[in-house]
Amino acid sequence: MTRARTVRILIGIAVSAGLLYLVLRNVSLAQLFSHLGRTHWGWLALSAALNLAMVGARGVRWGLFFHPAAPASWPLVSATAIGFMGNNLLPLRAGELLRAYLAARSTGLSFWTALATLAVERVLDAFSILLILGGVVVVVKVPLWLKTGALTLLALDLLAMGMLILLAREWGPLNRWITRIPRLGASVRRWLALFAIGLQSLRAGPHLGPLLAWTVLIWVVTAGAVWAALRSIGLALPASASLTVLAFTGIAVSLPSAPGYVGTVQFFIVQALAIYAVTGVEAVSFSFLYHAAGFIPLTLLGWAFLLAQGVSLRNATEQAQAEAHRG
Repeated sequence: MTRARTVRILIGIAVSAGLLYLVLRNVSLAQLFSHLGRTHWGWLALSAALNLAMVGARGVRWGLFFHPAAPASWPLVSATAIGFMGNNLLPLRAGELLRAYLAARSTGLSFWTALATLAVERVLDAFSILLILGGVVVVVKVPLWLKTGALTLLALDLLAMGMLILLAREWGPLNRWITRIPRLGASVRRWLALFAIGLQSLRAGPHLGPLLAWTVLIWVVTAGAVWAALRSIGLALPASASLTVLAFTGIAVSLPSAPGYVGTVQFFIVQALAIYAVTGVEAVSFSFLYHAAGFIPLTLLGWAFLLAQGVSLRNATEQAQAEAHRG
């Protein structure tokens, strides 16, 4: 393990530990466990089931990023589930590399092509999160700094999306221009070319409608998982609360953290619920329940898929990292 990698891991652990301390400092464990004991487990099971459905939908949508040569959906669903498990258990979001490696292994796709489509998927997800957050801050009364920040980020993200779509449409001329830059290494040019291939899914075509439809479905199902988890502790909040928690959770998972986003998820969920006057042990309890409703079933599902493929997590991770280093 390199020194830089070790430092990044330690930073993530420090961020998680610090935010977890802020979440728990005014809540006693006795209060927390007492409140968790009143959970309506049927609602929480529904939340977990919707999180599992979200992974399936993500696997199907992933295939559309490979347009026009989309592989079968089932290997991509399997790789997606294993990738989520990897992010829950491994540092530095190693599940993304694992996901690309296993997709390439089971479909015959290039590892770098698979990884490039994941980069595009992350761009689309970031745009979706900011779009949801932008809608929330317009509809819900929030501090001025949050509204200004959210709308500014949304505007910047719209600009970035426009530039990416332009890159997809005009890749040929841009590629000829890029090849004339002598200091730009071959690996950088290859990465840009592969990224442009992934961006082809954002171009108009018969696949674009299904791509957008699956994207909407993913976020509706995820918001449903939040809603069911809220009901599990007796919180009957407006629909905007589910979207607020969803948007804040999206921000949380983008930050450096320990494996599984422990601490960052709890902190940002507590901040989201404070907008609706839900604070203290009630907010903290929900943050742990909702996190568990995603962490546990997705980890178990990923592990089951990994066992079905006859591959160990350690070996698959090492192979994925080796593929990345070869690039």
